[in-house]
Amino acid sequence: MAIQTNRKSASKRYILQALQIVFALFLIELLAVQLLKLRLQLTPMLVSFGFALLVEICDALIWKRLEGKEDETKASFFMAVSGFRFLLACLVLFIYYMSTTHEGMVTFVIMFAPFYLALLVHHSLFFSCYRVNKETHR
Repeated sequence: MAIQTNRKSASKRYILQALQIVFALFLIELLAVQLLKLRLQLTPMLVSFGFALLVEICDALIWKRLEGKEDETKASFFMAVSGFRFLLACLVLFIYYMSTTHEGMVTFVIMFAPFYLALLVHHSLFFSCYRVNKETHR
């Protein structure tokens, strides 16, 4: 029962942190647009925001189901999520490329990159800390 509660707690903690990071990045981008007196580009911001939320929530839900498995499965999951995230980001970039101009694509990449990098950093840090905490509590 304690393992099940710990698994739910880790998944909820992951989702909560992801929401905080994604919303903070969205607000920082809005602030940067205001401070630099740029024209508001809401579509790239919303696509980046949606991508980040979707990937992070799916990641947490899948992790919740796999957390009780052996270490080899978890390592495979970690690598699979990284690959899936990259392929999904490439797909989003390609679709956006097909539907916009060169200037629009540059704007999109500039607004998308912080979200993508934040996902990578959050995922890596969370699961490395989770693994260290789990090993110290054995």
